[in-house]
Amino acid sequence: MIEPSNSALSQYRTIKHIVYDELRRAIVTGKYSAGSRLVADHIARQLGVSPTPVREALHRLEAEGLVRVNPHHGVEVSQLSIQEIIEIYHIRGALESLATRLAAEHLTGADFDRMNALLDDMDDAARVKDLERILSVNRQFHGMIWQATQSPKLSDLLENYYDSSQRFRYVSITIPGRLDRISFEHRRITRALLDGDIPLAGVYATEHYEGTAQYLLSSLRENPILQ
Repeated sequence: MIEPSNSALSQYRTIKHIVYDELRRAIVTGKYSAGSRLVADHIARQLGVSPTPVREALHRLEAEGLVRVNPHHGVEVSQLSIQEIIEIYHIRGALESLATRLAAEHLTGADFDRMNALLDDMDDAARVKDLERILSVNRQFHGMIWQATQSPKLSDLLENYYDSSQRFRYVSITIPGRLDRISFEHRRITRALLDGDIPLAGVYATEHYEGTAQYLLSSLRENPILQ
């Protein structure tokens, strides 16, 4: 049996990651809408790869809940669940409130300068409707708070829940008025932290996620992407 070379293995792993990233992005951004059928051979031809890394990516996405196997229709993009939105954002609100309180004692002046610069960047991106940039800045903003907790286990939990709510996030920022509200909520969290009002910062963090959930539920209950 001929063993594949290290370079061949490296190339395969790279292709596998690229395929997974492409499929995941297509799902969370809505390019592949809920209920869409995903055929490995067809996707492989589109991406110019063999079906194997596509099937592996689909298995990984199934484990994450982004796709499901329908006995009669093959692999489909999962529906967004109202109950899932409620559960995820309740948990995220509690965890982010804890993270904000823990981070408060470790944030420096330079950190606050960076946070305010990120929020200015988010406002600029919102003016030109650059959704990818908005989401990137949003991730960096929250990541600063997670890192400042100096709690690796809590940071890992927050990252996992952040990833699991990515599809919801794309939906939420397209709701009219939500971008302005997000900017306001981020800035008041930052201000409370800067003022040293740790309990208030924790309350604002919880309200940020509870508010996002309410925006989603009130706007999307009748939308077919929810079940």
